[in-house]
Amino acid sequence: MDASKAGEGVFAGVDTHKEGHALCVLDALGRKVGEGSFPADEAGYDALARAIGEPSCCASVGVEGAASYGAGLARRLLELGYPVAEVLRPKRDRRRRGEGKSDPADAERAARDAAAGKGTSAPKSQDGWVEAVRFLTAAREIAVRTSTACMNCAKGLVVTAPEPVRAGLSGMGGAAMMAELARERAGSGLVEDALFASLRALALTWIEAKERAAGLKDAIAALVRENAPALLGMR
Repeated sequence: MDASKAGEGVFAGVDTHKEGHALCVLDALGRKVGEGSFPADEAGYDALARAIGEPSCCASVGVEGAASYGAGLARRLLELGYPVAEVLRPKRDRRRRGEGKSDPADAERAARDAAAGKGTSAPKSQDGWVEAVRFLTAAREIAVRTSTACMNCAKGLVVTAPEPVRAGLSGMGGAAMMAELARERAGSGLVEDALFASLRALALTWIEAKERAAGLKDAIAALVRENAPALLGMR
């Protein structure tokens, strides 16, 4: 159904999920004039848009999760010319007692919030250099966490290592210790062999993670320097 035929100025709401999205369309008087479920893929996005109607007859599309499960849909609707607003998902305490999760009900709530301008905001830009920085930052954070975890684990193993091993590494800084642990060596038996193999694996992973984090940091800085150099001078 082309909901825009029911009258101009319709409001739409979408409850988004990983595999599919629920749509509700209201007319200017708040009456429900359309609803449906659509797969979360390109064909589904276009089918959902057709169910809303022409962009010129749509006042607002409230999309829950516009920066997560609804990112692809929000991007497509914006490309087609629809006015898209990100709608906050209701917290558990906002649901009435005894009211469970319902995709159609949440879609209708999103449509009514879009119509009222309640808890809405412009969806974050998902193209250009800002989005590129977001991707790089997400990867760098993982690399940093990995390097930290490897360092902490290696230090913990060294503390409980046999005395000759522990004594040989005591007093070393973190980076120096990891460089030393990266060397291949044989122990005096099963336990030391396993210890040295574990420490070397941790050290090599730490070195790789540090290098990746540094490379990603440089890539982020290059994008910021090119597009918003004033940010680099902020503390």
